[in-house]
Amino acid sequence: RVSTMTAAAASRRTALVVGVANARSIAWSSARCLLQRGYDVVVTYQNDRFARSVETLVRHENDELQGVSGGGGGGTASFSIPRLSCLPCDLSCDDSVKSLFAERLPSRLWDQDRSTGSGDTHNTTNRRHRLDAIVHSVAWAPPDAMKEGTLLDTTRKSFGLAHDASSYSLLLLARHALPLMSARDDENVNISGTSSSITALSYLGSTRAVPNYNIMGPAKASLESVVRGLALELGPSPHRIRVNAVSSGPINTMAAKGIRGFSGMREDSEQRSMLRRNVTADEVGDAVAFLAGATGITGQTLYVDGGYSSVAGPRLCHHEG
Repeated sequence: RVSTMTAAAASRRTALVVGVANARSIAWSSARCLLQRGYDVVVTYQNDRFARSVETLVRHENDELQGVSGGGGGGTASFSIPRLSCLPCDLSCDDSVKSLFAERLPSRLWDQDRSTGSGDTHNTTNRRHRLDAIVHSVAWAPPDAMKEGTLLDTTRKSFGLAHDASSYSLLLLARHALPLMSARDDENVNISGTSSSITALSYLGSTRAVPNYNIMGPAKASLESVVRGLALELGPSPHRIRVNAVSSGPINTMAAKGIRGFSGMREDSEQRSMLRRNVTADEVGDAVAFLAGATGITGQTLYVDGGYSSVAGPRLCHHEG
């Protein structure tokens, strides 16, 4: 006889969201949208500078989840309640990434399935779950290559740092995550679906010349190229991992503060996009969560920008047809 708890544990899905800085992060919205779709979610922050704020976000979100689920009574745990936790991970440090995937994260993928209150220890089983989804929401370039400079003036060092932080970091994540994400037929590993997913956050500057986006344009172009290459390599068995990108409209995040004239980018997007408004971080997060479960989509860049990326020509006035 399989307990309700056992059945819930068997369908457990886990997502890792990398790059949460604060409540305005697209990574945080992505994490919350994944929670709403039933995933257990582990979010990461870069270093001690962000630890307290992210831990506070996680604690408050878990309190809300517990309140919605009516937790606190009965003494019986439920695997149907999404769980949220946080861990440090500095993508600029190989040892930090290695520690995340070799030590810290694997312990979050094990659960102990026990029929509470029965006293029957024979019903206890250990099950390791696959990591079902990764969200890469990380981008950075030195100030001298962004607010303080131009693309033409980008130094060799700044060029390398921008690509390392914004593009190579996706390769690093995928390589270390592979043992936890690849589909396996081991009886001790629960495979909750036909494929796992990696999704990276991008921006229109990868394919269009955007004023003041400077070196981040080539870095995002590199990121999207990495997405396509990884999708080709990791799609077939035994991995069966889908890799996509979500290209977001301009959203006020911590990273956006490093772009000169960002308010003008938002204003132009609002005036020219098909929806005549800017998208929200939650709308982008919802698209990220959708791709995590969209088993037939890989190697794609999904635009979530209110149609801005599909518009050309002179700006229409409201009275024009």
